[in-house]
Amino acid sequence: MKTPLLTISEDFINEIPLLEEFCTTKQKKLLQQSSKHHLFKKDEVIFFDFQPAHFVYLIGKGKVKLWKDGIHSHHTIVSLAKEGHIFGFRGAIQESNYLLSATALEDSLLYFIPKNIFIQVLKENHELHFKILWYYITQLEKTERRLRNMSEMNVREKTADCLLMMINEFGLEKNKSTLNIKISRKDLAAIAGISVDRLVKQLSEFEEEKIINASGQNINLLNKEKLQEVIAPYIDNNS
Repeated sequence: MKTPLLTISEDFINEIPLLEEFCTTKQKKLLQQSSKHHLFKKDEVIFFDFQPAHFVYLIGKGKVKLWKDGIHSHHTIVSLAKEGHIFGFRGAIQESNYLLSATALEDSLLYFIPKNIFIQVLKENHELHFKILWYYITQLEKTERRLRNMSEMNVREKTADCLLMMINEFGLEKNKSTLNIKISRKDLAAIAGISVDRLVKQLSEFEEEKIINASGQNINLLNKEKLQEVIAPYIDNNS
């Protein structure tokens, strides 16, 4: 980390819905006084897996990818996080190391809560504890469903599923067609679980079919329904 962590204002609690809704005034004050913030630049690593989990991270602004290197340094993006999300809490709660690495997908403002303070608040606040547990279970179910589907999907289906995941996670820009994230082909391939070459080829096929228009790190969705048709069997199987 190239610059020191900075103290934060009381307003940061209101930017994290989970804390704003369920924490008491006293707990909010404790979190505000104990926490710091830092602006990470695009592609800057926040932490690596196996590093000691000293903090829980809250996203005030920006987007983050959580990833892991596999065999032969194969880069796999396990999940994505955006403004208002919490990450890094599994290692903190277990008092172990981080289980995944984290990198900023764009310039991102992150808040750091010391793990001992976070655990203290959870022990005092059973409702927040339950909500964090439910959040974790929901994320785990999404990941398990995605991995199960990916084991059966072909390249076309994996690419369509990846693009729809981007829509669900980050939405569209004001024009209602451009993905609200600028993302590299390498990262898209890591999310889809395929090689960059195969991803690029499939994106080109989608362009020929007038389903998308890809330019640099921008992707315009021209026909979302066609993408949904590609993975329809898996949607039905998950219902």
